[in-house]
Amino acid sequence: MIELPLEIWIYIVAFIPEATLRDLLGVNLFFYNISMDIRYKSVVLQRFSAGTKKLLVRLADPAVGKRVRFLTASPDFQFYGTVASPPSFGDRINILQHVLHSFRRSRFDHVLRPEKAGTNALIDALPVMSNVMAFTVDSHSWGEHSGPELNTFLETAWTSFSSNLQKLSLRGHAASFRTIITSKPSLPKVEELFFELIDSPSSPSDMEDVAEILLTVFAPFINSFAPRLQALTFWAWTSFELSALFKALGNFPLLTCFNFQTSFPRTFRDDPSSLSDFLARHCAQLEILVLRLNTVPLLNAIPLERPLSEWMLKTFCENRFPHLQELQLYPSALPRGFDALLTCIQLSADTLHTLVVRERYLDPQDLRKLIDVLLPNLQSLRLNLRELDVGVFTILAGKLPRLRSLSLYIGTVPPDIYTFISELKTTIFTEWKLRNIGVWQGGSVAPPQFMLAIKHSIPSVVSFWGLGDTDTDISLTNEQPIIWSTRNIDDGVL
Repeated sequence: MIELPLEIWIYIVAFIPEATLRDLLGVNLFFYNISMDIRYKSVVLQRFSAGTKKLLVRLADPAVGKRVRFLTASPDFQFYGTVASPPSFGDRINILQHVLHSFRRSRFDHVLRPEKAGTNALIDALPVMSNVMAFTVDSHSWGEHSGPELNTFLETAWTSFSSNLQKLSLRGHAASFRTIITSKPSLPKVEELFFELIDSPSSPSDMEDVAEILLTVFAPFINSFAPRLQALTFWAWTSFELSALFKALGNFPLLTCFNFQTSFPRTFRDDPSSLSDFLARHCAQLEILVLRLNTVPLLNAIPLERPLSEWMLKTFCENRFPHLQELQLYPSALPRGFDALLTCIQLSADTLHTLVVRERYLDPQDLRKLIDVLLPNLQSLRLNLRELDVGVFTILAGKLPRLRSLSLYIGTVPPDIYTFISELKTTIFTEWKLRNIGVWQGGSVAPPQFMLAIKHSIPSVVSFWGLGDTDTDISLTNEQPIIWSTRNIDDGVL
């Protein structure tokens, strides 16, 4: 290697893509360490397989385990799967094997099931992962079948890296949250919390028990971080009433990011005033606000959205967010909900640089109203549009000259797409400094000729779909860099 100061080499590495750095393992010791850090920076251990076992053995080596910074683990490998998705064929086979095992006792009982062996291997690897700074515990599958290994897993994890953690994420149901929280971790540096709460698969109707856990275990746990908590994300895919929980939450003087996603009609049936009070107490300091309060809108759900739209309008009329920089909002399908969005923007336009309007598809009149309240300082915009024409780009370029990133989800493409492309090519936005653009339609990316026509019309564009270049052959399923901080809100496009 050319004799240069280490600082210079580190500076050079910053310009080399991670995919390339991963392949420089055998160049020399410097690039070996860089490549190894990238390879093992983020580790996800949720499903058990032969590859999982091999990885766990590798992680037990201190030279490898010390490189892990972001760890996601489901320390109960059996039955793991997302709540919304049916089990795969392999999952069904594992479940069947477990059922047969439960009703069978034989001389082979001393042989560990592969999933249990995987859990033990994970526990063995944890002590050398002392540099983990972001930890996600996925406990969706925890239930009566779960063994005492879970407590060993928690104790070992906390001993290994709890003093270094800056972010803690818990995904699961209320009973699994209680198991984790009552293990009493010491988390002196945690400043970001993420929770994804679902109904328990084993006892979905035990509402009294869940209510007690939320009030006596979950809320005090969150409140214990009050002096230093900066970011709070709470996704509640549940049918339990959350009013009492928000009433039990205290003040968080350093909180700048609040990301809350749930079904408002299901979780705030009684009284949403506690959520209003929480926002009122923190509106003066929030810089990032994400409110997706009906994440699966239905065409026939408009009557159910009336309380949501009225609540949003009242909340944004009564509270000003003077430091708001990023807003993500589903404004409901009703006019009052859209008025709430416009009101919030008007009161925060001076500081707002990122706006995401979720789920609601805007017609031309809605788009004009929205653009009229935005200020030229906006840098990133994501919208759903019923239809797209050249006039949309004309309006955006004229009103938002500093826009750097634009994401458009369109309901319908122009009937004659080739005429649209021809018209677009005749309109050149030379003064617009847009750098990134992504267009989706029907759940898929726009065709290459469509995107290339946009690039021709907007010469400043150097990136499609946030991928960093305008190569239309790049798959959006490629691994993207891990952004562990909740201050970097996922756009949810993948």
